[in-house]
Amino acid sequence: MEMRKKKGDRLDSEICRNTIWRLATYSRLTVVLLQYIFNILIADHNAEGVFISPILRHEDTTAVGCVITHLLGGFLRWDAQYFLHIFKYGYTYENTLAFFPFYPYTVRLLTSYVPGNSVTVFLVAGVVLNNIIFIVTAVILFDLTLSMHRNAVFAYNSAVLFCLNPASIFFSAPYSESLFAFATFHGMYSILNDQICRASMFFGISAMTRSNGILNVGFFLYIMIHSAVKKNKIMLKGFLGLCFVLLCFSFFQIYSYYKYCISQEPIQDIDVIEFANKNNLLMPNNQTMLSWCGNRLAYSYVQDKYWNVGFLRYFQIKQIPNFILASPCIFVILNFGFKYFLNNVHALINLGKGKPEFPYIVHAVFLTIFCLFFIHVQVTTRMLASSSPVLYWASAYYFKFPIFLKRKLAFSCIFNDKNSSFIFLYFISYFLFGTILFVNFLPFT
Repeated sequence: MEMRKKKGDRLDSEICRNTIWRLATYSRLTVVLLQYIFNILIADHNAEGVFISPILRHEDTTAVGCVITHLLGGFLRWDAQYFLHIFKYGYTYENTLAFFPFYPYTVRLLTSYVPGNSVTVFLVAGVVLNNIIFIVTAVILFDLTLSMHRNAVFAYNSAVLFCLNPASIFFSAPYSESLFAFATFHGMYSILNDQICRASMFFGISAMTRSNGILNVGFFLYIMIHSAVKKNKIMLKGFLGLCFVLLCFSFFQIYSYYKYCISQEPIQDIDVIEFANKNNLLMPNNQTMLSWCGNRLAYSYVQDKYWNVGFLRYFQIKQIPNFILASPCIFVILNFGFKYFLNNVHALINLGKGKPEFPYIVHAVFLTIFCLFFIHVQVTTRMLASSSPVLYWASAYYFKFPIFLKRKLAFSCIFNDKNSSFIFLYFISYFLFGTILFVNFLPFT
């Protein structure tokens, strides 16, 4: 009987897993379709002061280029312009140092032998790559949640919510969210299964993809603390993993210092130079020593100078709409975290001993509080959606999605209480309106 039950559980898990990658595929196709429709129907907002790479001076006027731009042009908005610029020219302006290199250089590597206009190549490659990675990440999240909670239904609901997540447009546009979520969730899954070396590799990739990847060192610290008494090999592996992630993060900061503070290699492209002169952008080798050289990390300086990032700087009356925009995500995680810690005081005192989900929840709560007080708060939604499974776990406690197994309908969709209705409306409305706003150069997250 027990063997039959385990076999049935494995069968249900496989069916759920197969359903997830299909739902993930459908969700990405939906985003692409919505992007096209609303980019055509609604005129772009004139976003004054937004960065537009000088590469767009050279439009692809071929038939193929025009078709691709017509179909996918709505994805090339906001930070996608920075990634496009880095893809083509590298780090030619000081403000581009806010964007880590792994994503744009991965796209460049994959398309290095692909002929055609750079904008067209980047747009197609970036969108296709991100959507494929997203589908894989949905399955990884399912496996991570199943390993953590031993509940295929709960894991399925969590992964479904990821497929419909409120920052969905950023996972399909040529942004770094999909790659970052893939590396982070894969690292979390590896560390949950004591695959420390594998986790180090993926967390290292996350630290070269986005700045908040550095926070993943906390998982190695957690391992080291609980392994300190035993003094076993896991503690050493945890320490080496921590060092590797720090090294990956530091690599880009070292490169930035070399590029802007030491290297004497001048920029040759006339379009890049003219754009810098017109917009007062600092370039490498401008014959002056930049103020951050030798004093600060390039990343923190650039965020401070160009985006005014800092403690409580965003607490202004005019930013109230952005706080409202981010409030559902903030509420879901902080409410879930507060209840978890309140119900597990003993685990909190013992730093989560015996509670495998503990470091994941601490990571999510810390990141949420950091977003609330230090950064542009509207970014919280896409940062947490790509950085932590806890958003989906917290939401999955209230939301259930139907799945048909071979034997029966395993469970039905429920919207019979305010919590499940809130989760459903939150995810679906942000999925839809976020796409509409983004593709028309309107502020979202």
